[in-house]
Amino acid sequence: MSGQLPPSDHQQSVNAQQLQMYGENWADRFGRLLRGYGISQSRLAAVIGLSAPMLSQLISGQRVKISNPAVYGRVVRLEEQLAQPAVQSGDPGQQGQVLDEVASSHPALTTMTVHTGAAGGTRTAPAVDSLAERLAAIAGRDQLRVTARAAAATGATELAAALDGAADLRSG
Repeated sequence: MSGQLPPSDHQQSVNAQQLQMYGENWADRFGRLLRGYGISQSRLAAVIGLSAPMLSQLISGQRVKISNPAVYGRVVRLEEQLAQPAVQSGDPGQQGQVLDEVASSHPALTTMTVHTGAAGGTRTAPAVDSLAERLAAIAGRDQLRVTARAAAATGATELAAALDGAADLRSG
């Protein structure tokens, strides 16, 4: 026996709610950030703008959601930055710079409607910045134009327009 007790009905319910709201439970998401940045729970809580007890309650399943959009925006930003080679390298200077930048940020979480197929289905998804600004921040103008042409060739005209809009924001 591993020594772990099976999750209670309440914990299973919270986990299911977190999966439904966020696509993943907080224990997994925060665990990935803690390991990736090599920081403690109290440091992560300070960076994203939560109290350490609240972070612990989210991880343990005593709480379901983060109600402050700016806090959620900081979590998303940390997750995005975790994919960057400079952060993945484990360089404490690079990681510290990202953590400081995110801690001082004031993201404006908005929603946008995303069309999800030919049947005309839509869903509302969080967006930290406008889609065009986000795309322009991660890809060059030529990459965006090539991707826009590929999207248009498959019939994804709205995606192609978004990519072209992002390309227009890039200076080079």
